[in-house]
Amino acid sequence: MGSFRAVAVFPHIDPANFEEFCALASQMMQVIRKQDSILSYDMFFSDNNTRCTVLEEFASPEGVFEHVKANADLLEQMTKLGGKIEGNIFPIDQEGTALDEIRSNWDSKFHNHFLGKN
Repeated sequence: MGSFRAVAVFPHIDPANFEEFCALASQMMQVIRKQDSILSYDMFFSDNNTRCTVLEEFASPEGVFEHVKANADLLEQMTKLGGKIEGNIFPIDQEGTALDEIRSNWDSKFHNHFLGKN
C-alpha cells in the first residue's frame, strides 16, 4: 500500500486561544517526531493566525490511526480551541481495510489519485 497524505484544517482559532493552541501543538509535535509512521507533518497558520492548516504524510493509512491514538487528548483540546477539524484525504492506493474504515467513519473528503511522480 502506498503512502497516505492528508490535509487537516482547524478552521477558527480565537485570537485569545492562539498561544494555548501553539503550546498544545508543540507538545503534540514532540510525540509526532517519535512516530516512524509519520513521514512529514507541517503546520501553517493563516496571516491573521485564526486558521491552522496541517499537511500530513504517513507511510500507510494505518499510520493515521497510530497518530490519532497517540495524540487523542491533545487533538481534542486543539479542536476545542481551533474548531472541528476539516479533513481531506489523499491516498495513493484507493483500497484497503484502513481506508474503508476512514471512508465509513470519518467526516473527511476523499480525493482519488490520478497522476504523479513517486
